[in-house]
Amino acid sequence: MLRDEPITAETDPSGTPRRIVRRGRRYRVRVLDVWQAPGGVRLYRLQARAEDGECAVAEVKRTGAVFRLSRWWD
Repeated sequence: MLRDEPITAETDPSGTPRRIVRRGRRYRVRVLDVWQAPGGVRLYRLQARAEDGECAVAEVKRTGAVFRLSRWWD
């Protein structure tokens, strides 16, 4: 589903997301794909897994240090 909501992301030293927090739930993430058009925002396609086993695919936009959830497929 198309979204546009702020999320919190914990990143590794290179700035790649390792965990995200969405609506109060923490998800470990695995990066499936990264792309960026010249002069555009960086986009990440992530596999997200909650501690209870819930799994989803997320598309996240990163502008500077700000992450926003763009799409969420459960």
